Amino acid sequence: MSLLKISCLGVCFLSLHLSAQNTEEEVLRIYNERIRKERINDVYIPKNIAEAMTELDRLTEDAIAKKLISSPEDTVASKLHFSLGRWMQIHWGLGDGSRLMEHLKSKGLSFPDDMMDLLIRCWYRHLSGKELDAEQLIEQYKNKRKMEHIERMRRSSQRPVEKPQEEEHRE
Repeated sequence: MSLLKISCLGVCFLSLHLSAQNTEEEVLRIYNERIRKERINDVYIPKNIAEAMTELDRLTEDAIAKKLISSPEDTVASKLHFSLGRWMQIHWGLGDGSRLMEHLKSKGLSFPDDMMDLLIRCWYRHLSGKELDAEQLIEQYKNKRKMEHIERMRRSSQRPVEKPQEEEHRE
């Protein structure tokens, strides 16, 4: 290869490497900007669960909403997790930071999947005319995560620690 080609490849590699790295301060700065925004990528971000319910009502046709409440809550939550739930995660910043994510974190949720499931279940209850019981749902998610953590710790403490085998020295 000629020196010019090698130089071009080196510059391309270096620029890709440098542009892909964000400092911790830069990531925190971007996050702090996002959690204060009313709109991200031209999508309105609800500030709390009540606003999320209003926004989901606005975005959904009445016929579709009525069809949803004909199924059990667990079925709807499961079916919508990877469609509506994923949409909320991406567009409402439930993984990357938003004012809604920050609100849900302040309530004790830390996993985007739990946030998605909470919002779907609350919306289902909202459409059904039932009490949302968001606080009770949040406690269930927190307990579930706590139990998973306890189980992981139990499993890790039960694993026998294997002593590394010494290599045989051949002469």
